[in-house]
Formats: sequence, C-alpha cells, structure tokens
Amino acid sequence: MYWIVWALVGLVVWWAVNMVMTGKAGGNNWWASLIVALLGSWLGDVLLGNWLWMWAGFNVIAGVIGAVVLTWLWNLVSKQLK
Repeated sequence: MYWIVWALVGLVVWWAVNMVMTGKAGGNNWWASLIVALLGSWLGDVLLGNWLWMWAGFNVIAGVIGAVVLTWLWNLVSKQLK
C-alpha cells in the first residue's frame, strides 16, 4: 500500500506542477519530469521523516513537498537547457 500512495502523490504533484509551470501536463520530456516527481516524492518521505499526515506508512505532506521542489527545479533546469 505504501508504493501505491507514493505513486499517487508523485503523479498528482507531477500533473499539478507541470500544469502551473508549462500549461500542459506533458511536454517533450514528460517521462523525465514524471521520474523526477516520483523521486522527489520518495526523497521527501525519506528525508523529512514521520510527521503530520501519514497514510499507509507514507508521509503524504513530506512527499508532496519533495515532489514539488524537485519537479520545480527540473522544469527550471530543462528550460535553461533548451
């Protein structure tokens, strides 16, 4: 169940951040952006620990924070490389 919650958080954050920053959910390198969001979600849970809203052993708030930060940074870096 942990991995399902992790994937859902990563997917929702990936979609939301890309809609805000680019106006579309996909793009030229949407796979890379999705992987970065999932990685950020996992890192947020691992690094920020067990506090606030836990769901199936996954820290949802920390996962959202990690995914938003990494996806935002990825979008900024990928814009600079174009």
